[in-house]
Amino acid sequence: MSTGDTFGEGSAELSPRERVFARVGGTGEGRRSLVAVLLALAAFGMTLSTSAWQVTAESTAVPMLRAAVASLTDIDAFIAEHGAELREEAARTEGPLEPEGYALPIVLEAREVRTATDVELRTMLLDRSAALVYAEGLGAFDRTGDQRVDRLSMMGLLELGAGQLSGSLHARAGLAAGVLAVATALLAALLASLGDGWSRMRAPAAAIALGGVGAAALSLACWALAGQVGGSDPFVADLRTIAQAGFSAGTRNGAIVTAAGLAVVAASWALEFGERRALGEAEASETDGLPAACLDEERDAG
Repeated sequence: MSTGDTFGEGSAELSPRERVFARVGGTGEGRRSLVAVLLALAAFGMTLSTSAWQVTAESTAVPMLRAAVASLTDIDAFIAEHGAELREEAARTEGPLEPEGYALPIVLEAREVRTATDVELRTMLLDRSAALVYAEGLGAFDRTGDQRVDRLSMMGLLELGAGQLSGSLHARAGLAAGVLAVATALLAALLASLGDGWSRMRAPAAAIALGGVGAAALSLACWALAGQVGGSDPFVADLRTIAQAGFSAGTRNGAIVTAAGLAVVAASWALEFGERRALGEAEASETDGLPAACLDEERDAG
């Protein structure tokens, strides 16, 4: 049987999937490229989901939500108009008290409201409002269940920015970041196993750096776009600040991932250069010592 016949029979036994992979990555270069692309995408997603997880953490999100609620509810005007009435009602009531006419269904303690100054009342309203919005999202503003938000309206801007600062998104972002971190680690190990020499170190780092560049670029573009919305309107300015704070986290984390990846790439080049130089010096030493050894042998033979 000829070699060609043997090859033909072996090819016929391959499944369609195996034949595709054999054609795309017969030399291994196709497989490495595919894994590198997947690794860059995993690093990209990991960076963005980690940024979302950080921004939506309660310690970070609640202070930003306080500013958003203050703008949305015009809390200073509410206190100026209803503060005295609220204290009078608290003086006649024991237990929980729901401020009537307020945009959110929050509950205050009557004993706290009775002696509260306007500043203290403002703090109480904002603290409870921010906690409610963080737990329920913008649905907390909908008392009837029929509210529809126009994303091009002022309320829509709040949904785009502050409305995303919720505990539920924090949990989802944390799960996504964990899954993508594991995927990034596994793909980096796979890409390293497909390489040789110092490329085992360099290729995964370069792919991860590429993912970081993509995350930083997208976040920076969104940050710039948010800065163009709303003009000088004070209400929109507060929402714009919140949105930009969230996008800046993605830019910062993307830059960190990029810098770390490039540092590893630079280190691999430096180590490879040092290794080659050391080997070259060793070979030169052996070559220099060879003529002397030959002369000694000739003298001994003579």
